[in-house]
Amino acid sequence: MAVLNVDGVSFSHGSRKILNDLTFTASKGEVVGILGQNGSGKTTLLNCINAEYRPQKGSVKLIDFSKESADPRHMNSGSLDVRDMSEHERSRILATVEQDSHMNFPFSVMEVVKMGRYSRAGMLDENTDAETDIVCSAMESTGVLEFSDRDVSELSGGEWRRVMIAQALAQEPEILLLDEPTLHLDINHQFDLMDLCRKIVSERDILIVIVTHDLQLAARYCDRIIVMKDGEIVSMGTARDVITEKMISGVFGMRARVEYDEEIQGMSVFLIGRSRCENDQR
Repeated sequence: MAVLNVDGVSFSHGSRKILNDLTFTASKGEVVGILGQNGSGKTTLLNCINAEYRPQKGSVKLIDFSKESADPRHMNSGSLDVRDMSEHERSRILATVEQDSHMNFPFSVMEVVKMGRYSRAGMLDENTDAETDIVCSAMESTGVLEFSDRDVSELSGGEWRRVMIAQALAQEPEILLLDEPTLHLDINHQFDLMDLCRKIVSERDILIVIVTHDLQLAARYCDRIIVMKDGEIVSMGTARDVITEKMISGVFGMRARVEYDEEIQGMSVFLIGRSRCENDQR
């Protein structure tokens, strides 16, 4: 399964620098959270990873990906820059679920999930048992198989988000990118969706990268955290090492109480209020 290598990535909009020399590596079996305030550069980084944006400096490479996902000209390559890959080739390794995705046409849930097979067109015959099994497996993993015939316009926000993840899984990716997946969801659906992410990583042994500003969910569910501020990585490591009261004060301007919770087997964050001053060391 693929390893994601971000090496010295910088990106600017006109004269405004958004990302400044970002470097990290992430691999299969992890949920990696990219954490930061609005405007910190999180989504821009995600768009550099999926080749939506082209960095002015540095590279984003996929390493040790499955050879059957590669175009014939890249079959013997062990490492590829995402910018050197065709859209179909990239989509067979890397899938993205955007925060504002929506559908205005009267498709069924099954039809929408099947659209994820677009990048695999020609690799298997359509309407075969193998194709059906792949789509149904993606729907079963995300809990949407039971309403496969429903019109997507009838879905709740949480259900629609799960359908979008199912569509992404139908691509059979090795890396799944999620941009603010819990945004605008009820609190119970937020926890359900993060539980789903852990389940997907366990079942499929892939890498999930989640962009979020939600401290509590990132602390509890992410194996590793990358904290961004003003386009730079200011902290990186395990949730236990990174999610600290000092970091939350310095990056988010909030006083907090942070501790390891045995019941949830993860970090618990209780936000108290705004920091009394920018250099609050609590």
